[in-house]
Amino acid sequence: MHNTLLIKAFEKAKEEVNSVNVYPRAQVLSDYILEDSKEPYGAKILSIKYKSAISTPSIPITIKNHATISLSRYLGYSDYSDFVKHNLDQNNEINTQGDSTTYILDRKKSVITALIILTIVIGVLIYNYVNRQRFMIWNEDHYIEVNLDANKYSLNQLKFYKEERIINFKKIKPKCEDTLFNRDGSVKIWYGKNAQKKLEYFTSLGLHPETGKSLKPITQYMIDKYICN
Repeated sequence: MHNTLLIKAFEKAKEEVNSVNVYPRAQVLSDYILEDSKEPYGAKILSIKYKSAISTPSIPITIKNHATISLSRYLGYSDYSDFVKHNLDQNNEINTQGDSTTYILDRKKSVITALIILTIVIGVLIYNYVNRQRFMIWNEDHYIEVNLDANKYSLNQLKFYKEERIINFKKIKPKCEDTLFNRDGSVKIWYGKNAQKKLEYFTSLGLHPETGKSLKPITQYMIDKYICN
């Protein structure tokens, strides 16, 4: 069922980013997983697993537990078990029951492994998490790197450090005379509404820093109506 979950997630992402290319869709899903679960799952591995699910559908793929839960929520389900329940009724795949069994076994293994690790090395894990993990926060119109400080920042503010977000992701105020498309026709800015339902524009694909919703690529219609008007 992991195959089905990933394929459906990529199909939804294709509509959001308006692109058939694999990596931009994988980046949206990777960002969503990070925002939802607070655990990273890279766009590169998502791309590889998606291509495998498409090219060899008879071979089941395996996705980490936190990613399956986040992708299920991305598709509108409460969690992965909710996704499995609804898709068992709708899906006639030969391996549906096998996928469900694999999911149950994966969950049991994950719980047992997590308990063992938690019991044996919880002190080491906490130390590594606090002292080695890097964080960033949104600062008005860009991300900045910060130290983990619970007294200064809330958990909602803190995000796992991503270098490309620090360098490339900025909020801007485009003007009508600006060049908003590349020579090949691809877009140079993305847009989304903030918590006050006002349109804001950004220099890279990703999630809105305030709402966590996927940004959309700019269109000529949006330019004419909201930027040039």
